[in-house]
Amino acid sequence: MKTKPILIALFAALLSGCAEDVERLAQPYLTRAQQHYANKQYSLAKLQLDSIKLLYPKAFETRKQAQDLQLRVEYDEAHASKLYADSLLADTREKAAAVSAKLYLDKDPAYQDVGHYYASRHRVEQNVGRTFLRPQVSERGECSVVVYNRGKAIQAHTLRFTASDGSFVELKTKEAPHIFSDASGRTERADFVVQPDNNVASFVQLHSRANLKVSLVGEAATVAVPMGKADAESLAQVCELAALLRLADELERQASELERRIHFFEDRLQIEHNTLKS
Repeated sequence: MKTKPILIALFAALLSGCAEDVERLAQPYLTRAQQHYANKQYSLAKLQLDSIKLLYPKAFETRKQAQDLQLRVEYDEAHASKLYADSLLADTREKAAAVSAKLYLDKDPAYQDVGHYYASRHRVEQNVGRTFLRPQVSERGECSVVVYNRGKAIQAHTLRFTASDGSFVELKTKEAPHIFSDASGRTERADFVVQPDNNVASFVQLHSRANLKVSLVGEAATVAVPMGKADAESLAQVCELAALLRLADELERQASELERRIHFFEDRLQIEHNTLKS
C-alpha cells in the first residue's frame, strides 16, 4: 500500500527536475536579452525573448521575467521612435516653411478653412485678359495646376505636357471647368489634380529647355498654354511643398500613435510595479 505515495513522490521530483532543467536552458536567452536591452539593441533583445516563448513554453518563471522585459523593451523602443519622429517632424516643418516663404498664400480666413500657396506672379489680378497656368498647393498638401483659358470655352478635361521627342505626361480634371465673364471677356478655369506619384514636375524640369509644349485639351478644341522657365520653377516649388506637407501630416499621425503607445506601456508598467509592491 505504500507503493503509491512513493511513486507520486518520485513523479513530483521528476517533474520538479524537468522544470528546473527547462528554466536552466531558457535562462541564457533571458541573460542575452537583458544585455541587448542595456545596450539599447531592442531588435536583438526581442529576438532572444521570442526564442524563449518558442523553445521553452514551460519555463514559466523565465517567461514571466521575459514578459516583464518585453514590456520595458517596447516602452523604450516606442519612446526612442517618438523622439526620432519629433525630430524629423521639426526638420520637415522647417523645410516646408522655407519653401512656403517663397510663395503667396491665398486665403481669406473669413470664408476659407484651407488656403493655397502659389507664386505671386500667378495672382489673377496680375494676369487679366490672358491665358496662363498656375501651379498651386493647398495647406493640406493637395497639389494641382489651374489653367485660366481666355476666350472661347472648350470644356477642358486634360492638360498635356509634350517634349520635343514626343514623350508626354498628362493631368486630368476631377470636375467640369468653371466659366465666368467679366468686363474684359470670357474665361474658362480648369483645375488639374497632381497625384503624389505623378512625375509631372520632374518631367517639366527635365524638358523645360527642349521646346516643351503645353496643351489644354477639351471637348470642343485644343489650345496652347504658354509656359516659361519661371512657371516650371513654380511647379517644382509647389510639388516640393506638397510632398513636405504630406510628410509632416504623416509624421504627426505617427507621433500621435507613438504617444498613445507610450501611455499604454506606462500604465502597464505602473500596474506591474504596483503588483510587485503588493
